[in-house]
Amino acid sequence: MTNHDSIEAVIQALERQMSNSVEADFLRPEPINEVARGFLNGDAAQNVKIENPGQGTRTNDSLIKARYASTVLRVAQTCDDNTAARLVGGLTRDLPLPNELPEIVDIHIRAIDSFIQLSASLGDATNSERQRPWKEAVGAAADWLRAVEAQQ
Repeated sequence: MTNHDSIEAVIQALERQMSNSVEADFLRPEPINEVARGFLNGDAAQNVKIENPGQGTRTNDSLIKARYASTVLRVAQTCDDNTAARLVGGLTRDLPLPNELPEIVDIHIRAIDSFIQLSASLGDATNSERQRPWKEAVGAAADWLRAVEAQQ
């Protein structure tokens, strides 16, 4: 699968997700409670007020996904190639919400593309260790996390 093909597959999946979003309104996640939000932000004080629940949900969803991706990548680096490929491959299925900010969607999709490349290289036994794009995937996850945290 080429880089263009993988990007095209992600775009098609996003379009399907967006077209089904009207039917799946009842499946949209509820805003997380104040205790969990305080924990996610690393705040000791838990009296954070959500001004706009719709925006809070999308930002928190992306924040959770970006933190999760960073954690999975750290764990995957300590695993054998097959396990790492499965872990990283799982990150490629976690698409942005339809109501996410366009700039966050762009960064998220770039991160997914880097996860696809890494997973493919881990699954390729002929690929040498030096050619595995760990640095790109970890960097993409870090960029995504920074962008989401800047939206907070």
